[in-house]
Amino acid sequence: MQRRAATVYAVLFLVIAAGSYSLIGVAQEPGIDVQGETYAQNDTLTVNGYEYTVTSLGDGEGTLTRVNESARYTAELANNSTTQLDNSTYRVFIPNESDPSQFTLRQEFNLSENVTTVTQNETEYVVVDDGQNKSLVPVEEYKNQQFGEPETREYAEGDDFQYEGNRTTVTNVTADAASVAWTAPRATENSLSEGTNLTLGPENDNETFVAHFPEGEEGVVQLGSDPAAYQSEVSDIDNFDERIAGLWGIAILSVLTVILLFGLAFLPNK
Repeated sequence: MQRRAATVYAVLFLVIAAGSYSLIGVAQEPGIDVQGETYAQNDTLTVNGYEYTVTSLGDGEGTLTRVNESARYTAELANNSTTQLDNSTYRVFIPNESDPSQFTLRQEFNLSENVTTVTQNETEYVVVDDGQNKSLVPVEEYKNQQFGEPETREYAEGDDFQYEGNRTTVTNVTADAASVAWTAPRATENSLSEGTNLTLGPENDNETFVAHFPEGEEGVVQLGSDPAAYQSEVSDIDNFDERIAGLWGIAILSVLTVILLFGLAFLPNK
């Protein structure tokens, strides 16, 4: 009687396992169907007047780049600091006034490494050795002898000059620093990966896209215009995977239960 009942229950669990397995076999996994253009490396797209280039693609990742040809750059030249200009070093001097409107750049020369200096009575000297006698020459005097008079340049608010290879305008001068500004190209990069949301276009007229790398298509990326629809499809895939995992769990537990039932039913009687 015990073995007969075990057999009945075993058949029931086998039917459950077979049903779960058959459902797994016929189930069709939902996919992602993005509505949007497909791009390869070096392709360009324009969004409300802004042009972007796909500069790299590979292994489900990529980069979308836009070059702003007239980006604004700014810098501050602090008082008594040094800056590079025309391959020379200049020191910034701003008048000690409450509201200065100009500043001066004074060229500075650096001593070579083989020049020996000493300090006496708080004055720095260069040790000059002519082969027979040694003499001490003040550093500034020595520099004038070697390099000539340093160049000075004066600039006021609104003046233009070449700075870091660009035509630069003095926008403001304070007692602490001189502010300068210029325009030059600037590259802005957007990273691409599966499901990345991208906001492209002008700040006040932009559009949002979602990146998708189609399966089986190497070297391309698809930019969908409906991120919400993409996320809905991703949720459908996650729900499908959860259900399939549940069916596998039912099938495996049913088979284990059958094995356990037969094992207990056919134990020898004491």
